[in-house]
Amino acid sequence: MKKKTWIIVGVVSVVLVMIGASVYHQAFAKGPSVTTANAENEVITDTLIVPGTLSLKNEQKVYPGVEGEEIAEILVKEGDAVEKGTAVAKYDDTRVAMELERLSLQIESGYLRINQVDKQLDRLSDQEKELRDQVGKKEAAKQIAPERDQLQLDLRMANLDVRQLLLEKKEIEAQQKDLEIKSKLDGTILQVNEDQPTDSMTQQPVIHIGNTDEMVARGVLSEFESLKVEKEMKATIRTDVLPDKEWKGKVNFIGLMPDENNQSVAGEATPAQYGMTVEIEDDITELRTGFQLIIEVETSSKKALTVPSESVLSADGESYVYLLRDGKAHRQDVSVGVATGEKIEILDGLTAEDDVITNPSDELSDGLEVEVE
Repeated sequence: MKKKTWIIVGVVSVVLVMIGASVYHQAFAKGPSVTTANAENEVITDTLIVPGTLSLKNEQKVYPGVEGEEIAEILVKEGDAVEKGTAVAKYDDTRVAMELERLSLQIESGYLRINQVDKQLDRLSDQEKELRDQVGKKEAAKQIAPERDQLQLDLRMANLDVRQLLLEKKEIEAQQKDLEIKSKLDGTILQVNEDQPTDSMTQQPVIHIGNTDEMVARGVLSEFESLKVEKEMKATIRTDVLPDKEWKGKVNFIGLMPDENNQSVAGEATPAQYGMTVEIEDDITELRTGFQLIIEVETSSKKALTVPSESVLSADGESYVYLLRDGKAHRQDVSVGVATGEKIEILDGLTAEDDVITNPSDELSDGLEVEVE
């Protein structure tokens, strides 16, 4: 009797424990906590990131030695403000001066020859008058004619020679004026390097002129990128030097020819790169020439249905999200497009009314009950 009583008590205890566990699970067990958001129709942009440098918009560099001429005198110093047309240096004019002297002597000799022939013609006319009294007018003219014709030819040739020499002198004088190097812009003398060796393999400019009030962002594009970027596209400029700031601008130049600095390796084909310039519209007085920049070019802009990027998962090459319906997570396959920052474009599979789980975890599965935060 006592044994049966203990068996009954044991069975009742097990049943009570099972009932208690079931009640506890129903009372306290909850699914994963999730946050949700509706898909939104908004404008998204596709951007291209290009490394760049802050450069002078307009500059002029004067190098030693042009067509055999060397700089003889520098007329400015670093920091000088110059206007367009201001003489900044002179090339050595020794060779030109000697050439002008030679031409001047030849011209003088030419004029002496002309005067000499003129005098010979005058004397020949006097001889003709005397000869008329002896042989008559007709015979005198006949005898004098050959010598007169030769002298007139000599006179014409002498005049032509002088005219040719005068033209040569005019050309040399023009070259002499070109030996004066003038500024091509309004700006400041940024650098003067008088000790630059003429036989240097990597010559530095003797004079560097620039306008520091006007600067641009310059970068290079790959072959593929050059087809995506167009003039007037909006751009955002940033620099690691001032990480909390950005400046707006527009693309105003894309090179038609490959960048000259794009050096190829011997025996290897190097992809071409094309220069790009961005006109900066905001105040950049905080920046300095040569700063390294990050140029973000807006290559396209459109209105699209988007969701937070972290809400989109992928498996086996397919993209999907979890939707919240009746307290449960439901998997929904989607087609995605452009990803921009924290948002991603949804091409197919969602509507603006769908409630998307924005923090999906590994615990989620199709049909699982969830707790909304």
